[in-house]
This record gives sequence, structure tokens and C-alpha cells, in this order.
Amino acid sequence: MASEINSTKIAKLRVILDTEQDVYRDIEISTDSTLLHFHNAILDAFGWSPGEMASFFESDENWDKGKEYSLMDIGGEGDMTVIQVDAIIQNTDSRAVYVYDFLRMWCFFIEPVSFDEAVPNIEYPQLCFESGTPPSFDSKDGDLAEGMGFEMPEEGYAMDSGDGKPEKTGDPEIDAYLEEQEGGDDDGWREDHASLDGLDELM
Repeated sequence: MASEINSTKIAKLRVILDTEQDVYRDIEISTDSTLLHFHNAILDAFGWSPGEMASFFESDENWDKGKEYSLMDIGGEGDMTVIQVDAIIQNTDSRAVYVYDFLRMWCFFIEPVSFDEAVPNIEYPQLCFESGTPPSFDSKDGDLAEGMGFEMPEEGYAMDSGDGKPEKTGDPEIDAYLEEQEGGDDDGWREDHASLDGLDELM
């Protein structure tokens, strides 16, 4: 049976990114460091910038989420800025889940590799092993746009022609209406159609 550890121990924690490829980092950190320090160490290890909301969750062998420790819970019992690492990792049987950015929902699984004494003249936390190349932080943006009902521009689609003329919308009636407006003024719009009233009737 795994024994409880002293809070001054150094935990080597494997942080596994939930992605199709095998991507993980081993981070050594003092168990009496705050979860905020661990949060920053994870982002640094994966090459991502801070600035989004995040939470740690106590977990189990099935990776179910338990008690939450968040950046939002300022001064509370779940405040990541004051709660220590040993709140979620007490022994070698402990598991935790870390979620970064509540829109993109980047999820990481955390499990301990070992517990050791601190090595003199070593600054913790430190990255001690890395495997795999993490995806870019914004690589989920296409899925986000699709989920919110937006269509991403097709490859080669000109968002702005630079000639002042209206772009194609993909709707035959609206495109025909826009084409009728070209040729009036220099900017391709006739003054008497400066409003969008005509478009309202089409949409």
C-alpha cells in the first residue's frame, strides 16, 4: 500500500496531454508548492502562454473529476493560488486532471512517477523529461467555430479583395444584388443603395 508523503518531498509528476499523439512531460515540483506554480510549470513545459482560466481536479484511476481547485476561487478552499500540490497528489496512487482554457478545453492527466528528496542547488519546479510535440494552442479553433455555427473560410477564399468591391457571400440572390451595385461610384456602391434595406428583403 502506498504510504503518505512528507509535504517537503519532491514529486516527479507525469503530465499527459489528452490528444491523439503521445505527448507528455515529466515535471519535478515540491509538494508544498502551490497549484498556481504547478499550473505555470505545465504551461511552460508545453510551450503555451498563460492568460486563460484553468482548474485542477482530484481524480482516480478512471480519470473522473472530483474536487476542483480553480484560479477563480480567490481566497476559498479551492483557490489554486494558495492550495498546495499535495492537496491533489498525496501518494503514488493519486491522480489528478488539469484543464486549461474553458473554451478550448485542453485536458491533461496527471500521475506521479516518484517521490524523492530535494537535490541541493536545484530550482523547482523543473522539466526533467519530455516526449512528443504538443499541438499549437489554437489548433482547436476550427472545431470551436464549427461548434458555434460559424463556417471557416475555405482555403484560397479571399476575405478582402482590396479593391473596395463587395466579396461573394455564397448566396446567389445576395451575390446578384451586390453585383448590381457595382459600377456606380468609385468604390463600387451607388449612393442610393448605401443602406442595407435591399439586403434585408433578401435575407
